[in-house]
Amino acid sequence: MIAMTDVRERLRRASEHVTPPDRAFERMLERRDRKQRHERVAAATVAIVAAVAVIGASVALLSGLARERVKPGSDGTQQVDPRLVLDPGEYFYLWIRSSEAVDGHIQDQETWWALDASGEVRNRSTRQDKYPDLPTGVYEAGEFPAELFAGRDVSRLSTDPERLAAQLQTESPYTDVLLGEPEPERTWRVITILLLDHPNVRPDLRAALFEVAARLESVRRTEHVEDSAGRSATALSFTNEEARVTWTEYFDPTTRQLMAWTSEYEDNRPAVVVVDSGIVDAPGTRPTGDEWLFRQSSVIGESSIGS
Repeated sequence: MIAMTDVRERLRRASEHVTPPDRAFERMLERRDRKQRHERVAAATVAIVAAVAVIGASVALLSGLARERVKPGSDGTQQVDPRLVLDPGEYFYLWIRSSEAVDGHIQDQETWWALDASGEVRNRSTRQDKYPDLPTGVYEAGEFPAELFAGRDVSRLSTDPERLAAQLQTESPYTDVLLGEPEPERTWRVITILLLDHPNVRPDLRAALFEVAARLESVRRTEHVEDSAGRSATALSFTNEEARVTWTEYFDPTTRQLMAWTSEYEDNRPAVVVVDSGIVDAPGTRPTGDEWLFRQSSVIGESSIGS
């Protein structure tokens, strides 16, 4: 009994020198909360690292795809759409067909033109005695007929719309033509000549000519229309009020390639020109599939490729 009393007394005295934990339960909750916060921070860090890795891989992939799609233009400008770039060994195909004009002349001409001035011409147009169109034939490098544009060097024209607009004003192949015409009609008509009379105007340059024409004063731009062949188009129109004539050019909304042209004079039936174009690997063959630069037309003057 004495021994038990002595033990109790010693424990009591010892407890007087021990300070009980302050806010023990609260501290336990705080340790739990800190642990949970640390776990959340760690999880967020892992998620961020993973997201950065995914984004980095995506950017690298997209950059690679962009590099594949970007090709330099003839003057160093960047041409985004590779469909419009004519590479060595390829041929720009152009088929121009017209309705009957006032004098009975009907145009029906297919051309294949390469950068080395080789290619082929199949000319079925009427009144070739009056309109000296390109002669039918197959031409080796450097021999593509240039009667219609002798001295009209279009290769130096820029594919940058700003620079091209300045060139058309001061140093275009037709600076000496239509000198009496006021601006902007003169530039409009020069652009029309380049688009309809020059099979050696490359697709990327044709797209740049669209941009220049669309920015001309007095040119009306209309989206979501149809051309003469029923194809979706962006229309650019210019009216000569004095002559009472309106010219309209229809372009593919995506590739900016000319698809059709009309001329309307007062109440007369409009003159119509329909265009098809593409890029092929060999002369004498029409484009197929995605070689076409826009949807093919078969409205005016359908003829056989073998004719």
